[in-house]
Amino acid sequence: MTYAYKLMNSPVGELKLVANGNRLAAILWENDKPNRVRLPEMIEADERPILIETERQLNEYFAGTRDRFDLELDFQGTDFQKKVWAALLTIPFGETRSYSDIATQIGNINAVRAVGAANGRNPISIVAPCHRVIGASGDLTGFAGGLANKMFLLSLEAGQTSLEAAADSNAAATATAAAASSATPGTVVREAPVKPARPAPSRGTQHSLFGN
Repeated sequence: MTYAYKLMNSPVGELKLVANGNRLAAILWENDKPNRVRLPEMIEADERPILIETERQLNEYFAGTRDRFDLELDFQGTDFQKKVWAALLTIPFGETRSYSDIATQIGNINAVRAVGAANGRNPISIVAPCHRVIGASGDLTGFAGGLANKMFLLSLEAGQTSLEAAADSNAAATATAAAASSATPGTVVREAPVKPARPAPSRGTQHSLFGN
């Protein structure tokens, strides 16, 4: 079967879901660089089952009811890149790892920069959670989807909240910052209340099939 894609609206912009046959090959960002993930020519196929299922699971993730994905994946890259991308799949929901952690995990502690490069070329964003990899100092560092989206995903996972609650939290933070900038000296600015998180979502099983 040929490569096919489906466009999906999401809280982090329009996502391009790409399938190779019946496996998920890529999730690309709305403003992704054209050469970040190399893919062959493809057709639009909104009815491809794997793309429909991917969209369904992503919607559940954004709604706060899913913390793992149950999809057949098709990673195309070098052996080193595949090791890094496989390591991404082991980072638990709501946790982060440093580039050094990933380098150690794949048995090449001196390959921190190469890990960063491979992480940046991760083709299956969100599902293979490259957003959970941060700098050793805790800095968010670069991200193909933009740092605002990286912060949004990490915030969503850290609180295991629904999308509505996460949006309220972001809005409250923005309002607080705006109030602080406009307040007269000596004025105490109180943070707006944030809705409590929902119970943790149910867990699924992450499957991965690495292409050659």
